Amino acid sequence: TRQYRLEVAMYGASELRSRRLGFRHALAGLQAGVLGALIMFVCLMLGSLWYGRSIWVVPNLFSTTFFGSGAYRNHLLSTSWAGVALIVAIYGLLGTVWGCVWRDERKPWLALYGAIAGLAVYFLFNDFLWRHINPLVTLYAPDRQLQVGHVLWGMVLARSPLYARRISDSTLAPVAAPESSQQIDNQDNVVPEVSSGELIL
Repeated sequence: TRQYRLEVAMYGASELRSRRLGFRHALAGLQAGVLGALIMFVCLMLGSLWYGRSIWVVPNLFSTTFFGSGAYRNHLLSTSWAGVALIVAIYGLLGTVWGCVWRDERKPWLALYGAIAGLAVYFLFNDFLWRHINPLVTLYAPDRQLQVGHVLWGMVLARSPLYARRISDSTLAPVAAPESSQQIDNQDNVVPEVSSGELIL
């Protein structure tokens, strides 16, 4: 009985720790994906300024997915944030997948792999996803800026193993150690308290 209880306690502690460690990779990938998406938007906005357009023209273009062609304007609209949210959600989700795949792997060429993955996502989305869901994106999106933005997004994904370690160091609370065999043995050999009877001197 003592050995069985010790094994159950140790198994429960290791199982809880394993679940926590697995979840942090998804969170790290999500963090990297969202950060990369925001950097992509900065790249697109700077490109818009370079060509003398509003910084909101690209978010407005993506917001046409929900609000139709009327949302494509050269200034800030109430619907502009929908375009930002759409891209952050899509690329944050892809970052979660990346984090679960690479986990703690910190390879020397991981940033290059991320850049290649970013370009692959760009061509997949541009040639298939947006062409079927919202053709306006493929018609009016700034291709070069989007390509550069996807490369930067992919390079940021390469930092997900670093974010996973930071999450582990800052939020992973130590799991309570199982009771030692001595403590369990003491529990098994507890002498019940005498509450009545003759007093032995």
